[in-house]
Amino acid sequence: MQTNGPHFTETLKALQLTGQQEADARRNASDIVGGIIEAYGTRADGGLDTARIPNAPITGLVYGRIQSGKTRAMIASTAMAFDNGFRISIVMTSNINDLVRQTHLDFAGGTSGVLILTKDDALDREVADTKLVMERTGNCLLIVCSKGNKSLTNVAKFLRAIDADQYPAIIFDDEGDQASLDTNTRKRTKQAAASGVRVGPSPINNIIQTKLRPAVQRHVYVSVTGTPQAVLLQSADSTHRPSFIKMLPAGSSYVGGEAFFSTEEPEDNERLITLVDRNEKQQLLDARSEIPPGLRDSILFFLVAAAAAIRNIGLKDHGYSYLCHPSLKNNEQAIAEDRIGRFLTDVLDALTGGTGGRQVLDDLESAHARLSATLGAQTPTFDEVKETLRKFLPLKRLLVINAKVKRVGINYGKGLNFLIGGNTLGRGIAIRDLLVTYYIREAKVSQIDTMHQHARMYGYRSVTIEYTRLFIPRHLYYRFRDIYQSDEDLRAYIERHAALPATFPVEYTSGLRATRPGVLDAKKIDTVVPGKQVFPNYIVLPQSDRVYEKVLGLVRHQFGFATESVDEMVSRGRQGVEIDAAAAAALIAPIRSRSRNIWRDNTIAEIIRRVAAKEQFGGRIMLRFRTADRRVDDEGFISTGILFGGELDAARAARIPTLWIFAATTRAGSADGAGLKFMYPTFVVPNSYPTLFMFNRGE
Repeated sequence: MQTNGPHFTETLKALQLTGQQEADARRNASDIVGGIIEAYGTRADGGLDTARIPNAPITGLVYGRIQSGKTRAMIASTAMAFDNGFRISIVMTSNINDLVRQTHLDFAGGTSGVLILTKDDALDREVADTKLVMERTGNCLLIVCSKGNKSLTNVAKFLRAIDADQYPAIIFDDEGDQASLDTNTRKRTKQAAASGVRVGPSPINNIIQTKLRPAVQRHVYVSVTGTPQAVLLQSADSTHRPSFIKMLPAGSSYVGGEAFFSTEEPEDNERLITLVDRNEKQQLLDARSEIPPGLRDSILFFLVAAAAAIRNIGLKDHGYSYLCHPSLKNNEQAIAEDRIGRFLTDVLDALTGGTGGRQVLDDLESAHARLSATLGAQTPTFDEVKETLRKFLPLKRLLVINAKVKRVGINYGKGLNFLIGGNTLGRGIAIRDLLVTYYIREAKVSQIDTMHQHARMYGYRSVTIEYTRLFIPRHLYYRFRDIYQSDEDLRAYIERHAALPATFPVEYTSGLRATRPGVLDAKKIDTVVPGKQVFPNYIVLPQSDRVYEKVLGLVRHQFGFATESVDEMVSRGRQGVEIDAAAAAALIAPIRSRSRNIWRDNTIAEIIRRVAAKEQFGGRIMLRFRTADRRVDDEGFISTGILFGGELDAARAARIPTLWIFAATTRAGSADGAGLKFMYPTFVVPNSYPTLFMFNRGE
């Protein structure tokens, strides 16, 4: 694979990357493009097989971190892909004008000698020239478009007009868990089961699947996101489920969840976290009440921190920013804007000698003292801070950023910027030199991927970290902490599996859910909860003597039995013996089922490993054994689990998970008659299991 071709080399220069940044860009692009080429198909020499037409849709996933430079990774990867035989790259970005502009500027500044098209409503005028360029030169084509119905339809029409299906192509889906997925999936599976009525795909998904992807037949579709929960929970037959995953590591100066949310309690991270009252939102929206104390303190701290940053680091063209995340609703954001604006007027009045400003100045001085706790000797004097604020506070900008306000990029001022917004600020937009975040937005049940995207305080902020604070209620700190841990667990799980596993468990806690339910196939998603008894509801009968004896031999080995009969094994078998997750997986592996509940042969071993891996369980499982007789109906159906009563209660109350192996026989009335021997497993998640996890059955 060519890793130092002309497109890539020019891109590095245009992006002004040197040293470690250049090395990171080269490593990441090589990894991503290498995965794309391998998935597409290679020649004998390892290069891209440009003559190949893939037999089935190919989808990959690039899993980055929030505000870690995923857009830049797509720039570098597109350039390297062009050097390796791909002729077309289509970058779909969120249906938000800011993001379209940001993505376009990044790409346009990073590639030369490439035809770049972004005005999807004018593509028809480009058909003739583009077709000639593609047919008669070796030049490449880059299209940047938003994920809107009209935009995608125009792009698909243009691609068909230029015969784009002749050329190897890549579709990069920026924030690929947003908009692109079929939001009618759950409705379709539930409604079809209930009434047989066909529910079509959601509009954007339908355009992507039926118009855009067919227009570039020779392509690899790459979803790029820092929150892939919805993508990974797609059923195996979904064209959005990835066949390869590339992890995108952040650079050395990246500041993420580990800095903000790695401690159990917020008090253990006072350098970055300041708690505010849970009811601040109600006070914020009550115009008759005083400005909420947490909001007030956050603004004063920002003013001090920004003044110190201006003096110590220097004034940036885009200034320094404060982010208020109050609500999804536009009218509530407007209230926040008004209250922040009026308080800033009070601060300016105090700084310029107003008669009622003594308390404001006292509180500003308290904020100065808190900053000095992290900034130390670099902290400017309070008089210097006031002097700087008198100069720059009159030039402040209050910017409400939401879907109602159509902006062509964030119109930063050169001094102090106060950003107030909802969804638009919650995904994809990188906020320059963000120092203080005031976060009080919440839902009754938060989605991991949506809320994680709100972490705009993440990013390449090592230079300004000592000036940074997050003001947040305790219960929302806990939610972000649990989301951070869930994300780390998912990353570790993927990295442990060189080959793609059959399922991806997404962990969450009370008050959270993995993703929006509408994009998931309800028939193929299961959830493991504390106290859950997991058993196969269809067992394959007759079970061969070889399988029966193999499982029995493994049980004998774990208990140290020698010549004891099955009945003689029961007494000690009920008492149990501790084993590890690998031994548990080996015990159940020979047993074949046709189970249609949470027990699936291709995923149950991973469920057991996942539960046992919790720190308090230490990877240990209690193995218990006894005999049982059970009615087994047609097709091996077993209506309820064998375990019940006191044994089930004991397993739920146990300190570690329990795996029961039953030496069972069919009783009279069974479909295949009485007396058939079979080994039957049951796994019990203890009540002390601290979280829940959702997974796709791998079907």
